[in-house]
Amino acid sequence: MTMPKLAELAELIKADLIGEPDVYISRARPFDLAGEGDVTLAASARYAARLNESDATAVIVSEPIPGSSRNLLIARNPKLAFARAIEALHNLEYKSTGKSEDVIVGQGTVLGEQLSIHPRVTIGQDAVIGDRVTLYSGVVIGDRCRIGDDTVIYPNVSVYHDCEIGRRAIVHAGTVIGADGFGFVADEQGRQVKMLQLGGVRIEDDCEIGANCAIDRGGFGDTVLRRGVKLDNLIQIGHNCDIGEDTVVAALAGFSGGTRIGLRCVIAGQVGTNQHITIGDGATITGQAGVTKNVPAGGFMAGTPIQDYNSWRRSQVLYSKLPEIAERLKHLEMVVQKLTRPSEP
Repeated sequence: MTMPKLAELAELIKADLIGEPDVYISRARPFDLAGEGDVTLAASARYAARLNESDATAVIVSEPIPGSSRNLLIARNPKLAFARAIEALHNLEYKSTGKSEDVIVGQGTVLGEQLSIHPRVTIGQDAVIGDRVTLYSGVVIGDRCRIGDDTVIYPNVSVYHDCEIGRRAIVHAGTVIGADGFGFVADEQGRQVKMLQLGGVRIEDDCEIGANCAIDRGGFGDTVLRRGVKLDNLIQIGHNCDIGEDTVVAALAGFSGGTRIGLRCVIAGQVGTNQHITIGDGATITGQAGVTKNVPAGGFMAGTPIQDYNSWRRSQVLYSKLPEIAERLKHLEMVVQKLTRPSEP
């Protein structure tokens, strides 16, 4: 992208400009490293107080700063505006690298146009690869899979048979999509009998999946990640889970089979769920929570077993005082014993 003038950048990021409209901006940088030609972010009061120390050409803030000598970009959501600035200044235009000669493509597979398929990629039979798809080395796409336009799949990702990934998805290295769900039943002798997993995985448009995630196929029907879901690294999605649009999940979370998560939920790191529970739209689950029951829409929940966040905080205060309470109880028991002990004649 050609370097924009500050007025042009303000329009792109939906911010109001206070300052010189015709200066050029070349890159986005963190506050302490920004220099001439850079735009930076001062989202907190701590950085806003140091505004005149910055060498940045422009600073994104939430409101005008009296006495500032910097060009200011005023945005209702400064972090969102900075994300848009990063994309506008640093996003590279896609250029196809073509298909390597060291690629295996199965019979009946349809390849789109303007592809970038790197060496040592394997694509099974009767698959469909859309336009402008990037497949890095070591990627394996199974039979009858469908990969949507403009999707990027990083090295050593495995997509098992009969799975679908939508448009503009990003799948980071080492992730496995479509492995069998964890379904077994004990026979008369107590030996575990595998329940065949007959469903697939469906990942809708604009999803991003972090490195080394595991998304299991459904037993019957599909495991589904709906449009705009964002997964961090090292996340387990069990069979027949359904993750709602624009939900974000932090690292090391695990969802048991049949978990249903609503729209725009925030799931923090190391959260785990029981099977077949439902988390309502807009809920927030804090880190390391154990979700043992359904969560209502808009709920703000914490702890194991899961409970309302404010109740959990009060519980934590009481837990911290348990040693002191135990000592006081022990002392009271001794006092009661003395008071109730029969007097000697």
